[in-house]
Amino acid sequence: AFMYGQTGSGKTHTMLGQPQEPGVMPEAVEELMAAALRDDDFDYKFGVSYVEIYNEKVKDLLNPDSQADLEVREDAKHGTHIQGAVELAVGSAAEIMEHMQRGSVYRTTEATNCNEVSSRSHAVLQVTVKAVQRYGEGGGSKRRLAKLSLIDLAGSERAYKTDNRGQRLVEGRNINRSLLSLA
Repeated sequence: AFMYGQTGSGKTHTMLGQPQEPGVMPEAVEELMAAALRDDDFDYKFGVSYVEIYNEKVKDLLNPDSQADLEVREDAKHGTHIQGAVELAVGSAAEIMEHMQRGSVYRTTEATNCNEVSSRSHAVLQVTVKAVQRYGEGGGSKRRLAKLSLIDLAGSERAYKTDNRGQRLVEGRNINRSLLSLA
C-alpha cells in the first residue's frame, strides 16, 4: 500500500493516524494479526522491519546506528528484502506499532514552504508472516511466507511551487526520482 500526494496533503496522518483514529498502518496490522488468530490450521510467526529511503539511500529506522546505505536484494528464499536491515520478532499489532513509533523518531523531516514538518524520506514498514501447517497431510511440512509492505511516501513536489533551494531542492529531486523506482 502506497500513500501518495503533495507535501502537506496528509499522507503521514492517513497512514499513521492518531490513537483515537488509527490510520491505514495500524488498521492493516491489526487485521493481519486478527486473521492469524482466527486460523486454526497454521502456526504464525511475525517479524517487522522499518526503513527509510532518503536521497537514494536506505537506512534502518529500527537500528539507527547501522550503516546508512543498505542494499535492496531479491532472491528465491527471502524474496525482496533489505540486506542488513533488522527484522524483529513480534507477537502483537501493538508491538509492531511500538517499533514503528520508535523508528519514526529517526525519520528525516525538515520544514519547507509547504509544510512545517515535512517527511523528506519514504518510510517502508514491512511485516513478514511465516506460517506452518499444524495438522493434516504433511502436518508441519506446508509452509507459507508473505510480506505486507506499507509505505508512507515523502511529499511529491514541484520546485517552482515550493521555492526549495540547496539541500531541499536536491531532496525534492531524489524524492520524485525514487517514487518511480518504488512504483
